[in-house]
Amino acid sequence: MFNEYFAIAWRSVTAHKIRALLTTLGVVIGVSSVILLLSLGNSAKAEAEKQIRSIGSNLIYVTVTDPIGVLPSIWLDEIKDAARIAYYSEMVQRPVVYNVNGNDIDVTVSGVNADFDTVSSLTMESGRFLNDLDTRMGLPVAVVGFKIADALYAGDDPIGKTIVINGVPFEIIGEVGERGQSFSGDNDMQIYIPYDFALNLFSSRAIMRSYYLTSITEADVNTTLTKVSAYLEETLPSTSLYRAFSQSQILGIMDTLMSLLTSLLAGIASISLIVGGIGIMNIMLVTVRERTREIGIRKALGAKRSQILLQFLIEAVIITLLGGLIGLGIAFAGAWLISQVSGFTVTIGPETVLLALLFSITIGLIFGIYPANKAGKLEPVEALRYE
Repeated sequence: MFNEYFAIAWRSVTAHKIRALLTTLGVVIGVSSVILLLSLGNSAKAEAEKQIRSIGSNLIYVTVTDPIGVLPSIWLDEIKDAARIAYYSEMVQRPVVYNVNGNDIDVTVSGVNADFDTVSSLTMESGRFLNDLDTRMGLPVAVVGFKIADALYAGDDPIGKTIVINGVPFEIIGEVGERGQSFSGDNDMQIYIPYDFALNLFSSRAIMRSYYLTSITEADVNTTLTKVSAYLEETLPSTSLYRAFSQSQILGIMDTLMSLLTSLLAGIASISLIVGGIGIMNIMLVTVRERTREIGIRKALGAKRSQILLQFLIEAVIITLLGGLIGLGIAFAGAWLISQVSGFTVTIGPETVLLALLFSITIGLIFGIYPANKAGKLEPVEALRYE
């Protein structure tokens, strides 16, 4: 019985191909927009999570404002074991501008210690990172980011060359592998020098201090963060003088924001589906009017109201499902095009496809029920009289 209803509905749709195609446009636009926006949001979130996790999910950031100098310089050594800290590094940063062939190049100079490469999961392209001797002796040595050699040395090997920072020459001992962009800027335009040397070089009293530290394991992150925060709260006169947060907290906030933004955009795109549903309801009412005599004949031959209703409901669902499938094809083409043009991989997950198709069927059911019910309620005698 169902196959018969489906065949009748399919014949009705294919008998008016252009009308059916135009009717589905709202659904096509809605489905393709929703799928693309959801996929863009999910892909962007996955990429950001990948970048954050590549730095280290057990990473903790601490900033301290200490205008009266009550925080000991070795405070992290004092709590290292109790707080289950594996590695840590102080950091002081200053922007420096180099003029190369008439173009200004913005570079960030970071004063760090010998553990910073481990803390930040740096990989070396060539040479080596700073060691304990460099930082203890305050030697004028530097490690440059991946793009520095390209920008300042025209792609030559920078190892052994000299770079001048604030009028002081530094010997380049290492080049960091490519890291890409992050929330703090371009990681490949960084220069790393010994921490104490940086303090003297920039005449900084380091009232605002930054620290990067890692817990022994990912499971220890919350313990480490709690211990560090408790120490700072006891030592400093006000909790407003420090900030301590973990990489996992950043990841959680980012997940929430990205999910909210993606849902908002998908909700806006869904308006097209509502508009498409209204168009389908309108065309189904026209179809019912056109086939009034057919309905009358079927009812006169014994067709029940539920059977007529089901027939027209199936027709509405077929139209919206066709629109959904066309929209799905457009979304896949759009995702491929965006990936090719931008270099950012957009992945359409199976759950997104299923959601869009279910939404299409739901739109067909919701907006098809009124015309189908109207067809089912027609009286046979009145329907047969209709011209």
